[in-house]
Amino acid sequence: MSNCRYKRIPLETLHVEVERTLFASGMGCNEIHALIHLTPDAPSDENPIALLLEAKTILEQFLGARALYGRFFLRQAYDLSECDDQLSAIIQPPLDGTPAALWLWLTQGSTNSAYRHTFLRGQSAPTTTPLLHGYKQSLESRRLTLADNCLRTWFFVKDIDHNYQELVESRKAFFLNEGLTPQTHYIASTGINGTPLCPTDIVQMEAYTVEGLQPEQVQYLKGSSHLNSTSEYGVTFERGTAIEYRDRKHLLISGTASIDNHGQILYPDDAEKQAQRMLENIQVLLNEGGASLRDLVHGIIYLRREEDYPLVRQVVERILPDLPKVYLLAPVCRPGWLVEMECMAAIPNNDEKWEAF
Repeated sequence: MSNCRYKRIPLETLHVEVERTLFASGMGCNEIHALIHLTPDAPSDENPIALLLEAKTILEQFLGARALYGRFFLRQAYDLSECDDQLSAIIQPPLDGTPAALWLWLTQGSTNSAYRHTFLRGQSAPTTTPLLHGYKQSLESRRLTLADNCLRTWFFVKDIDHNYQELVESRKAFFLNEGLTPQTHYIASTGINGTPLCPTDIVQMEAYTVEGLQPEQVQYLKGSSHLNSTSEYGVTFERGTAIEYRDRKHLLISGTASIDNHGQILYPDDAEKQAQRMLENIQVLLNEGGASLRDLVHGIIYLRREEDYPLVRQVVERILPDLPKVYLLAPVCRPGWLVEMECMAAIPNNDEKWEAF
């Protein structure tokens, strides 16, 4: 990996294993992207959240790092009262059979004071509109806007096959009112099946905001040779977003599936070929931003059907063996899509126009 060092760290006494990449540009802070997995021999009477949190603490202390953001992927609802406010949680069962996993984005040293990185974590409601309005109000309280400062969103929808359309219509209407159109830009995003911890809620929203960026630092990735504009089939998100800092470039790749540049699903009912096309599409988006699959720092893979896990895992591990990743049971927004992946890449940069990360 370019400037990314991969390492697998077993913590046998905690019954966890950590996969992580370390990105170091030689300027600004270092980044660590980690997936903490429970091992199959983890005692069933142990609290999985406690094990993962202890592993997080050990990792932070050992590396001298702090969590910028993190998310639990859960098989069922657990008590998260001991968690700090850097962490969110969603019910999306890990496909390795364990009850929980934890994704972390950490930094060694402080991020540049020229930027302020903030996350909306785990806000849920029965419908989408109040979440979007609440997020807008929180941005406005800091004199920020959705169009200028939000770089990434996640929408988790319970029973997505029946509830996705409400998200699509609510987001489209809200974005239009905020000046987000096919002629301006949208926001990198994942819309995927996931159950909020509050049993009465249907939609959970999370978002990543950066204050201090100039418009010229942001590039929207299209991948037009392989993918079409999302607005052509009625949805409103960018395929990917690249953010340029003096010392590095981040590439935030939206949830990407087996689709062609006419918006059609490729390889219906063939999970193996869908996984291959999914990675090909991601590669095209990365190439457009000057990166490659070797530059990925983490990946999250969502599967509609549990029985496809061995085949999909075989494809992904063959191409991306040294990548922190997690496989989750979480249906994609169209029934015909069997697998989707979101990911992030980081590459070195040297542009004195901007401040370091």
